[in-house]
Amino acid sequence: MRSEPLTERRLDDIAVIKLPKSLKNEMLKGMRSHQADQLAFTFGSTYLWRSMFAHSMYKQLLVVSVMAADASADSYTMYPPTFSVSPDTRGNVHTSTRGTGTTTATAAVYATGSVNEPSHIFQHVDRTRRLRIIWHAVESEASLAEGLQMIDAMAASFRLVSDPVATFGDMRDRPRREAEDRARRLELVKRMLAQEGLGGLVAGRPELKDGMYVEWMADPEPRYQLLVPLGKVKAASPSGGVPPRPAQLSSQAGASTLPGSIGWLSFTDGAWTYNNGDNAYLPFTGVAAMLSATHANKGEVFYYYTATVRVEEEDTDERLTSLGWFTAGVTDVKRLWREGKLVPGGIPDSPGQQD
Repeated sequence: MRSEPLTERRLDDIAVIKLPKSLKNEMLKGMRSHQADQLAFTFGSTYLWRSMFAHSMYKQLLVVSVMAADASADSYTMYPPTFSVSPDTRGNVHTSTRGTGTTTATAAVYATGSVNEPSHIFQHVDRTRRLRIIWHAVESEASLAEGLQMIDAMAASFRLVSDPVATFGDMRDRPRREAEDRARRLELVKRMLAQEGLGGLVAGRPELKDGMYVEWMADPEPRYQLLVPLGKVKAASPSGGVPPRPAQLSSQAGASTLPGSIGWLSFTDGAWTYNNGDNAYLPFTGVAAMLSATHANKGEVFYYYTATVRVEEEDTDERLTSLGWFTAGVTDVKRLWREGKLVPGGIPDSPGQQD
């Protein structure tokens, strides 16, 4: 960075500031508004080859925060979420004032992965101008003297173009809107379950509906799970062993749009375990206990078709207003099971025979 010029960057339509040319364009735009009293704009330059096969390692990481007019003093001291480096700090080595702002520097060592270099954390805080800059740079990019000169120049170039009053208002109103949406989603799914005759569902106590187990979970968030027993297959030996892995549903003709996945219960390595080939959710506590009590033959592997809905995370209301998104494909899954296309040699389970 030796004598590197500063180039003007636009912080959306809110402000402008001059930053070192070596810093790439803004990163992590989706995380600008993760704190309700500041808009954080993040820039960095990485050790390219060292970052290709591991987490990002930064020669420089800089965050410019445009603060709310009423931001608290504490808000100016908390690191933004996008300031993702954690160097080993060695203490303050500089404090100075320029106009209404204060510049500080902290000596550090940046040790991560194969990188181990001396560095500094430079900060400039100006509550009058509603500006905060936090910048970590290794010494090979900027010495202490160079970094202090640069951050003061950056701060001097900052100009607020448009006060983001509406943006801050929207950010602060977000918790209320999100709470209302969570309540709306919960009401939708409870109404749907009641219409399906499952209004009495209690967490940990599954109910069987048309050959399908339905279980509710309340903590840590509302979810419901659907599970259809398929049947069993002989294990590698009478005492268990590595179970036959089912074929991926997406590999079967006509089944690529099926929303669930195939899981199994087997006695492996001296213990009963549940697994799922698609890394989907394992059976909830209640249905897992029921299946474990029913299928106790170590020489058999039990398979099922399942899907889980996280009520607060669904992109649309489809799975909150009907079970049809899942039940419409159950007949096809059972057919694939009977035809041996999921696991060869399977014996259908009686609850799964109800097509």
